[in-house]
Amino acid sequence: NAPLVTVWLAIANVVFFAAQQFLGDRPLLRFALWPPGEHLVGLIGDRRIVAGFEPHQLLSYGFLHADVLHLLLNLFGLTMFGPLLERCMGMRAFAFYYFFCLVTAGVSQLLLGLGDGPPGATIGASGAIYGLLAAAASLYPDRKLLVLPGVHMAGRTRAGILGASALLHGVLGTRAGFAHFAQFVRVGRADDE
Repeated sequence: NAPLVTVWLAIANVVFFAAQQFLGDRPLLRFALWPPGEHLVGLIGDRRIVAGFEPHQLLSYGFLHADVLHLLLNLFGLTMFGPLLERCMGMRAFAFYYFFCLVTAGVSQLLLGLGDGPPGATIGASGAIYGLLAAAASLYPDRKLLVLPGVHMAGRTRAGILGASALLHGVLGTRAGFAHFAQFVRVGRADDE
């Protein structure tokens, strides 16, 4: 019983990244998650290039990545936790949960990111991946998974390390880590209920 949703999500991430490499920054204008409002991102002669929030971006931003390392780290998390959770939850529930985490992280980014300096786009599946991490750590806290060749780590330890990393990135104000922090806050709230 292959984890088909996980496989298709991985394929979609690779295909979208390949398209990004071919098309350059053009997909970012329409498919990255932009804050509400109209944001000037460039000029071509007298023509203004603007970007702003559109509802479809709450899904599309999760398939864009900044570079190969960003893509590989998200694919690593997806392939580490996806099959485990998909087998446990079933295909439909897993797909729903993945996209729920992606959209919730995007909404958190929009709400928590207002007024924190010049507006910028958010990209990457990290919010969804942190949701998978939280679910795996909650369902299997003592289960040891391979992290690196020869290195196994329990779910709760892995969640603690990655959660602390996300929190540090968010607190230190790095734009690249802020979406991780937004997802960390959402996951923390979900665990308290």
